[in-house]
Amino acid sequence: MNHYYTKKNDDLRSNEKTIKVVIKDLDFSFITDHGVFSKAGLDFGSRLLIDSVLGLKHEKILDMGSGYGPIGIIYKKFNPSSQVTMVDVNDRALALAKRNAKLNNQEVEVKYSDVFSDVNDKYDLIITNPPIRAGKDIVYSIFEGAFEHLNDSGVLIFVINKKHGAPSAIKKCEEIFDKVSVITKKSGYYVIKCNK
Repeated sequence: MNHYYTKKNDDLRSNEKTIKVVIKDLDFSFITDHGVFSKAGLDFGSRLLIDSVLGLKHEKILDMGSGYGPIGIIYKKFNPSSQVTMVDVNDRALALAKRNAKLNNQEVEVKYSDVFSDVNDKYDLIITNPPIRAGKDIVYSIFEGAFEHLNDSGVLIFVINKKHGAPSAIKKCEEIFDKVSVITKKSGYYVIKCNK
């Protein structure tokens, strides 16, 4: 069986559903399906990450591992002047992200990339709820790739649960970035900010 962090989900029967999400009194709708992360509703970690970044104003944003699109689409809604690019390795998730951008009337770029394989630009902010189940090597490659794809003074912000390796993730990021800080902690989840 393929997972949400793999390219193809052709062996999974489609079973689309629409979920509703409310962020700061604004309503969003997202189409989800089998084979994508958090298909039943917006997960706690992603919601915490969204709440932590909405007030940050940046021009060029990359949503790494965007899934069906909630983080990038919601960020764009609250920061309409930002250029938001959303990338994922999962074909089904990418197709849903494109549909969800239209559904929520947000102009974002959605494209395929296996981590940073097809990312050529540099960004002011990279946001991610990294695919923990893909393994530490993949997650750490996201941190390393983020440093290379951030503009000077750019920022990586990600969410990770303490029991899924938040302390070791912080240590890894401290090897890569100039400054690493925990900006939010709630119910075992850490939102971590890494400054280039």
